[in-house]
Amino acid sequence: MEPDSEEAPRCIKHGGELAVDTCYVCQKPICAKCMELFGYVCSPLCKAKADSHGIDVPVFEGQKSVVEARIWRRTVWISSVAGGAVAVFLALWFWYEWWGCQPRTMFSVRFPDAKYSGQSALAGKDQIVFLHGGMLARYSMKDSREVWSRYLVDTNELDREMAADLKEFQKQVDKANQDNPDFAPKMPDPVRLRRTMLKSAEAALHLRLTGQNIWVMSNGKLTRYDWDSGKPAQDISLQNSFGNMIRRGDELLLLDENGDSLTRINLNTCQSSKEDIGLPRGLVSADKTPALASSPSRKTGGGGLPVGMPGNEMNKPLDPSKVAEQASHLPLAARIALPATLANSMNQERTLRELNDDNSGGPKKNPGAAAPLSREMFSLVPTRDGFVQFASRLLEEHITTRTAMKSAPEKSVLSGTLRASQTSEAANEILNDMQRQRGGDVVQEDESKYLVKLRSPDGKNEWSGEVIGSPRFYPCKTVNVVAANKTLVVLDKNNRKLWQSSLQYNVVGAARDFEDQDSRSGEGPCVEGKDTLYVFDQGMLTAFDLSNGNARWRLQSVGISGLFFDSDGMIYLNTTDAGPDSIKFSRQIDVSQKTLTLVQKIDPKNGKVLWTAMPGGPVSYVVGKFIYTVQYYDPGDPEDESPYTPDTGLETKPYLKIKLLNPKNGHEVWEHWQQRAPLDVQFEKNTIRLVFHKEVQVLKFLTF
Repeated sequence: MEPDSEEAPRCIKHGGELAVDTCYVCQKPICAKCMELFGYVCSPLCKAKADSHGIDVPVFEGQKSVVEARIWRRTVWISSVAGGAVAVFLALWFWYEWWGCQPRTMFSVRFPDAKYSGQSALAGKDQIVFLHGGMLARYSMKDSREVWSRYLVDTNELDREMAADLKEFQKQVDKANQDNPDFAPKMPDPVRLRRTMLKSAEAALHLRLTGQNIWVMSNGKLTRYDWDSGKPAQDISLQNSFGNMIRRGDELLLLDENGDSLTRINLNTCQSSKEDIGLPRGLVSADKTPALASSPSRKTGGGGLPVGMPGNEMNKPLDPSKVAEQASHLPLAARIALPATLANSMNQERTLRELNDDNSGGPKKNPGAAAPLSREMFSLVPTRDGFVQFASRLLEEHITTRTAMKSAPEKSVLSGTLRASQTSEAANEILNDMQRQRGGDVVQEDESKYLVKLRSPDGKNEWSGEVIGSPRFYPCKTVNVVAANKTLVVLDKNNRKLWQSSLQYNVVGAARDFEDQDSRSGEGPCVEGKDTLYVFDQGMLTAFDLSNGNARWRLQSVGISGLFFDSDGMIYLNTTDAGPDSIKFSRQIDVSQKTLTLVQKIDPKNGKVLWTAMPGGPVSYVVGKFIYTVQYYDPGDPEDESPYTPDTGLETKPYLKIKLLNPKNGHEVWEHWQQRAPLDVQFEKNTIRLVFHKEVQVLKFLTF
């Protein structure tokens, strides 16, 4: 039987509320509201009495103060954990940005004597093989321990060659003293000559590492060295044809002097084989010796800053970029004195030129005139799919000459009092006058008609056509390209013509070696991407639809030197901030204007520039998220003669600057700087290999 509701205990403080317990101190009934406020006591008075009398009152979990305390404890704990996590994250981020991501030296070996050539290669995780000058060595990077080293240059043979050269030169000096003593040459310094010959012999060595097979190439010989001992294990004769060697994966292809046979050298299996090509003759009614080279260009390298005694380069046009580069590294005193130095050189050149003209009975020759055109040319060009015979014959010669310099100023800066602020202006005026005297104010463009023929070495798959301008051949992945001035002819691998298109400027530059692992500037000028052929000329990058030749987009950019592609197909462009005037006035000299290097990320779909960076040097390596730029200055061997770099302490010091760029926005992630110039720089993801004059160094940095 249920008790009557009137008999149920009720709370005294909250009338009408049923009691659920009694106060632990005064035993009065308390309801849920009382317990929510005070717990198991009915009032603060009872709470104080319980505390004073030591009455043990249990904690009511539902009491408001207890609930609030529990919530605050949880809030404080969560806040503390979150704050600690943020603090740890910020600390890690700060450490990574300022120290963790910076390259650190993980291997280094120093040498007492400076060398001026070298390469390096990693073998596995902790082994490095390098050439430093003429020394080949293998080291363990774990403890910087030398496993073995070996000097490769035969100094006895070098001394015999030097003695023979000195003997021959002595005969020439003696003959000159008898014929015309006033102009007899002097004998070279034997010490300097031996040093020069030794540097050349060391620079002729080239390292190639495949697995644990260590190969060193030199003029006339390819040698494999034993991995464990470093002793010579195998020699392969190159028949003095190192220039005709082609790299294709682990193979080296060597064409003999007559072009009739091909030697294949597998650097992995260490086997070599020889096969006959059966090269047919008379491709363009000519019988020329094949050469692994692209079509020759009429452009020749110009001279540098014309200071010091006039030499053989006094009749060579000046190279504006070379002159500006050399002038930028002159010390302050030399820059101030540059106009006077140049004026003296110009007067000396003018005097010598007049004397030569007076002593010459023939007609005067334009010093800037180009060499005669090659009537016939034949090349055997390597591609990914084999060799292609490329030949051309001159049909109609037509050379046009145009002015490539601005007019001389109406009022010379040299006519009045020269102020210090006018040093660059005066130097420019003198240099441009010298350029005109040397015949460098004009350029000659080849607009002759050529017959071009392509076919495979067996004589099949022949194509022929006529083009205007000196033809060049560019093998790509699935197509072959013939370029002549502003014209492109694209053929498939069977030499069937696919399409032809025109450009705004001339295509310049030879085809890059498709297996060149040491390429610094990228691919080009004709590069095949996904369904697209990218071509850059003197002032523009154009993306052609590979199937029909339609131009998808064009990007105006002067001074493009190469393209890189990442795994997503995005384009990284090495170019400059030069304008179209630099093409029109390509011979104009301005020592105060320095063309800046630009790196641009391009969307291959529409040619949109996603970002532009000016890191100081070009992109040299792109793999995944690793985008490196390299900039360095090497003044050369201090013992070499230099007519315009006096030791004042104000000269530009050698340096190396490597930057890692963020592929998302082109911002600099870090910069690595050293006050010395490298002989060789190689990248492999987050590892950087450096060969200096007196040190071989490996850097590494953390990455996520």
